[in-house]
Amino acid sequence: MKKGLSLKSKVIEGQNISYRIFGEGDIDLVIEMGLGAVAGEWWHIAEQLSKQFTVLLYERGRNISKARSPKNIAEELHALLIKLPCKGKITFLAHSQGGLYAQQFARIYPDMVYGIVFVDPLSANDNTYKSVFLTAKEQKKSGFNKSENFLNMKKLASCHLGPVIKLIMRKAPPFYYYDQFSPEAKKYILDELTKAELHDVALEEYCLAHEEKEICQLKEKGDFPKIPIVLITHESEFEIKEIMEFGQTTKEFAVKVEDLWQSLMQEYLTFSDQSILLRANNSGHYIHLTNFEVIMQALQWIS
Repeated sequence: MKKGLSLKSKVIEGQNISYRIFGEGDIDLVIEMGLGAVAGEWWHIAEQLSKQFTVLLYERGRNISKARSPKNIAEELHALLIKLPCKGKITFLAHSQGGLYAQQFARIYPDMVYGIVFVDPLSANDNTYKSVFLTAKEQKKSGFNKSENFLNMKKLASCHLGPVIKLIMRKAPPFYYYDQFSPEAKKYILDELTKAELHDVALEEYCLAHEEKEICQLKEKGDFPKIPIVLITHESEFEIKEIMEFGQTTKEFAVKVEDLWQSLMQEYLTFSDQSILLRANNSGHYIHLTNFEVIMQALQWIS
């Protein structure tokens, strides 16, 4: 693998955390990735953003002996930032479940956060899906229940079936949405996906992000810091088609899923008086790979 795609690492509270800083000076932008994502997925984005920001791209710790709760993850990021050049406030660019960790960080360390760009974020009220879609089959089709996928991938990785995983994932996200990864980034992503620990920690993160005792405080709006927020959500018509295609659902079911998804995400707009909503045209959940322009628009608004 080329040196340009190498990461540094630090041991933080028992976690070996890999990271890379793009740009010069103090860190002012932190990328908080989605569930199961690795640095290769965001590498080219961090490079582009480093023209205007000093960017921290990091991978959350994979040692599940310490609970992968939002609180622990936020505390570990804080401990990492203390050891890195970061003297001023940071802006978060947080995708999917990364949004939950960004808002947890902002609650614990409000004086460190300048603003947050939420990109199709996970809501602390995601368990609402359980009351709307009652059966396990419906929950899987809705996209809510991701545990089975991680369990299956973990089993394949544990059986040393890396070539099978790579064959499957070459046609799955993130590659399904973006085909311009450098050879080094593509190799990095595929190699990481063959590691059982990646799927193990993703499953743990998913479970604890839906454990009420771990997330109940993240539903409170009153104690959220007064910071600017940009919420970027996917295009509804685009996502409805994807739900129908991948979930093999009716349009009525897909619309029901999409309406709930949008309503949960838009709760973030009520967290701050300084909040705006942006729609990502022609984009599903992987907005950062399909509409970089709206990411830049959001960051420029906050800056």
